[in-house]
Amino acid sequence: MKKTKILRIIARLNVGGPAIHTVLLTDQLQNEEFESKLYAGPIPSNEGDMSYLASERDVEVNYINELQRELSLINDLKALFRILKVMLKYKPDIVHTHTAKAGFIGRGAAVLYNFLSSTKTKTVHTFHGHVFHGYFSPLKTKLFLFIERSLAKSTDRIVTITDKQQEEILGFGIGKKEQHSMIPLGLDLKRFYVNENNNFLHETYSIPKNKKLIGIVARFTQIKNLEMFIRVASLIHGKDPDTHFFMVGDGEDRPHLEAYTKEKNASKFITFTGFLKNLPDIYSSLDLVLLTSNNEGSPVSIIEAMTSGTSVVSTAVGGVPDLFTDFGKNYLVQTNDDEAMASASLNILNSKDNNLRFVQEHQDRTYKRYSFDRLVQDLTETYKELTYESINIIA
Repeated sequence: MKKTKILRIIARLNVGGPAIHTVLLTDQLQNEEFESKLYAGPIPSNEGDMSYLASERDVEVNYINELQRELSLINDLKALFRILKVMLKYKPDIVHTHTAKAGFIGRGAAVLYNFLSSTKTKTVHTFHGHVFHGYFSPLKTKLFLFIERSLAKSTDRIVTITDKQQEEILGFGIGKKEQHSMIPLGLDLKRFYVNENNNFLHETYSIPKNKKLIGIVARFTQIKNLEMFIRVASLIHGKDPDTHFFMVGDGEDRPHLEAYTKEKNASKFITFTGFLKNLPDIYSSLDLVLLTSNNEGSPVSIIEAMTSGTSVVSTAVGGVPDLFTDFGKNYLVQTNDDEAMASASLNILNSKDNNLRFVQEHQDRTYKRYSFDRLVQDLTETYKELTYESINIIA
């Protein structure tokens, strides 16, 4: 039986859900039905590299150096024609792009491929988040919306990862309802679900066992609004000195955030760890995880924390509310409402009943909903639908 060829493209394998998602899919969709190739751009020096996940799973990553985060007419055109060259040689049945930049370049190349080649490819694009709020100037945002609306006309399937995100993307006029599918993230969550090493952070950083540990796991970039975490940490510590805070991650904003921590006289109770790979140990060690973002799709840090049996307080942005039960929504706050986040955090830290209820309502639910087995099944069905449509068209 002829295998369905999938060409998967992502802008870069930096720390975050999209990298995990694409590596797992490339690994799992190498079987009797599918053959997959993964292409990615390089990772900037100030971002964490998750390409080690591909190495662990023997997934080959084909790098396109011109596929970069920054806008560059010359590099973007070079990347487009390099991908087009790959398509003409590989002749994929499906081109699946992930993240905005890869979506622009990859789908643009697919349009040219379908014009030039006797064989045709179907296109799928996954929105892991979006760049239409909080990233760029109003003029650039309008340009990106125009590009996305134009590309949607030639995209066979638009995938969003939460119901809320699907509403947002449709609200921006990107694609039609019948083009859209909501397929939640899929992650390798078993190592979080079964991990019980709850002393890692205490022991590694010599924190007294009586201290409650609160953390955030994120890229240190503006959209994550990490100044809010530092302000909230100061408020919580002022009311409960038996707390210590961890900022796990790195990025271009780290020097500024370290300076801001000193400015707030918070250095004694906030620890910057840099990027750490043993995330199951980290989440198991934390009593509470915070998320302070101004915009999110379906944040991996919340999914991993909930699966680990750790409570979460977050800003109610993007697809975040879809991760919480009705009771859990009591621990969602508005962006930059420092007092509300501090109050919600103290509430769950100081109430065994509320903490236990949060864990009971979210841990199993999250584990089952966001496992990569479910993701692979969902996308297998999607790919089969698209290839079946192609066969019918040819017939």
